[in-house]
Amino acid sequence: MTAAVGVRLSDDILKKAEYLGKSELEDRSTIIRKAVTIGLKALLEKKAAGEYMKGKISISEAARKAELTIWEMEQYLVDNGYRSSYSIEDLEKELRMLK
Repeated sequence: MTAAVGVRLSDDILKKAEYLGKSELEDRSTIIRKAVTIGLKALLEKKAAGEYMKGKISISEAARKAELTIWEMEQYLVDNGYRSSYSIEDLEKELRMLK
């Protein structure tokens, strides 16, 4: 289902949408819908990553909120400069405990 939404956009944004529309052979509304979709996806990912980095949610919850797989969420975090405090020593310790 879709709904019409009224939004005020600057002339600059509208000009850019017109330019992209011409180069992509699509109308301005389609370009704006694509931009909103891409932008919302990016905002969801950023928000979920921020909550994970603050320790508020698990990585699986962050992935769910960002609409990504856990592996994609991990890659997103790495691509955006996240460094885990989990060390090789932590891994070795856990492996010893499993034996």
